[in-house]
Amino acid sequence: MLVGEELYLWFLKGYRQKQWDRSTREIPASVLDRLPMRFDYNDNYYSVQYQGIPVDGYISLVQAILTHENIEVMLDQKWDGLVTDAIEFEHVFYSGAIDDFFGGKHGRLSYRTLDFTRVEGLGDLQGNAIINYTDMSEPYTRIFEHKHFAPWDSHDRRVAFTEFSREAGTGDPLFYPLRLPHDIAVFEKYQLEANAVSDRVIFTGRLGLYRYLDMDDVIRLALDTARAYLKANAR
Repeated sequence: MLVGEELYLWFLKGYRQKQWDRSTREIPASVLDRLPMRFDYNDNYYSVQYQGIPVDGYISLVQAILTHENIEVMLDQKWDGLVTDAIEFEHVFYSGAIDDFFGGKHGRLSYRTLDFTRVEGLGDLQGNAIINYTDMSEPYTRIFEHKHFAPWDSHDRRVAFTEFSREAGTGDPLFYPLRLPHDIAVFEKYQLEANAVSDRVIFTGRLGLYRYLDMDDVIRLALDTARAYLKANAR
C-alpha cells in the first residue's frame, strides 16, 4: 500500500504510534495493509458483501454453544503450560497463547493489550459505533459507542468506551500479536513443538496461531477446523 505523505501523517503515523508504540518501519506490512484504500463513497471498513453482528449479540451466540447437551463447561481450571495436561482428553483445541502452552520454554512472544475507560450518559456521544483518533493529541486510539452497533434499537442513554493500547505484561489479557522479526523466530520454534503434538492438540485463534485475525476470520477458522477434524476422525 502506497499513500502520500499528507495522508500518512493524517491517518497512519499517530494512530500506529499509539496502537503499537513502534515506528511504522518496525510494524509488519500485513498489519498496515489491513487499512482499506477506497476511491468511491463506500464508507465501510470491510469489502465483503455481508457484514454485521449477531442480532442478539455475541453473548447469546456463545451461550447457545455452551449450553449444548454435548458441552461441559469447567471454570477455574488451572493449565500449567505443559503438554502432558492434554493427555487425559481425546483431543484438545487450544486457543490460548502458544508460548504459554509450552511453558515459555523458547521465550515469550510479544503482545499488545488494551485498557478501557467506561463513559455513560444521556443522548448520543459521537453518532457512530467506532471513531478512530489518528493523531497524538488524544491518548486513546478509538471510542466505541455500543448502541450504534444495533441501530434497529432505540436507547435514551449511552455507554461508550475509550480504548488505550499498551504493551502486555504478566497477567494482562492478550489482544494483538506483535509479530516482530524476533517474535517470528521464536514462534517458529513453537510451531515445531505444535507439529510434534498435532495428533492430540490443534492450536487455533489469534493466540494459538499468533496471527492478527478479525472476528469473521476466527469464526470461519473455527468452523473449518471442526469440520476437518470430524471428517478425519469419522467413525
